[in-house]
Amino acid sequence: MKRNYISLILLWLFLSVSATSCSNDHDVPPEGWINELETLLGPGTATTLTNWFAAGLDEEKTKEAFEKSSDKAGLMNNLKNALSIYHQRVYIEDWDHIPGIEKSDYVPNGLSAGISDPVWNNPDLDLSAADAANFVDARADELPAGTKIYRVTGGNPAGGYWTIQKPGSVGEVIGGTAVRPEWNNFSKMYVYEVPAGQTLKVWRGTTARQLITDGIINPHLPGGAEQLFIPFAVRDNAFKSLVQETTLPW
Repeated sequence: MKRNYISLILLWLFLSVSATSCSNDHDVPPEGWINELETLLGPGTATTLTNWFAAGLDEEKTKEAFEKSSDKAGLMNNLKNALSIYHQRVYIEDWDHIPGIEKSDYVPNGLSAGISDPVWNNPDLDLSAADAANFVDARADELPAGTKIYRVTGGNPAGGYWTIQKPGSVGEVIGGTAVRPEWNNFSKMYVYEVPAGQTLKVWRGTTARQLITDGIINPHLPGGAEQLFIPFAVRDNAFKSLVQETTLPW
């Protein structure tokens, strides 16, 4: 009889602990830091963050960024206005999930002065000092008819910077051609083909390194890929009319 009584007590204790455990499993509140941000920044904050996490933004890195920030409203606003998830990752310093970057100190290696071509002999075709700084080396070239060039951007399809090689990944754009995520959302690719009977005047050379954003020297964007710059005078209405959107390869 005594054994049965003890067995019943043990069974009761087991069931009580199990019930409490199950109840606790279902009553765990949302992350406290998200609730605190909701209180501080207003309704909708938690939903917005949850949506970003579902889209691939790292929750732990986001939490760390908010904990370190002295301007949480400013950080939230920056994340809302970011051009892409890669841009958001810059704000939270999630360097492990930005393809193409190099985790070492930035050392400038761009050209220090603009370049003129004596054959072209046209100041409108010169490579300005500001654009020359984006090249390790640069030379004037004329692309023959049938040459295709490519540009990845979410902005101006007929901008100045292009590549001969079709980019195969976002990392090639961010790292190889040193495009800061704050400059580009990498959402579209465009192609231009030099028309029959014509050539296209360009500056071509090796892409220089870039800071990943102002104020951060490590990591940086290594560059190293070949890029083209098309002078503004060349990018006339005829040029713009031949720029076509093409399929992104990623």
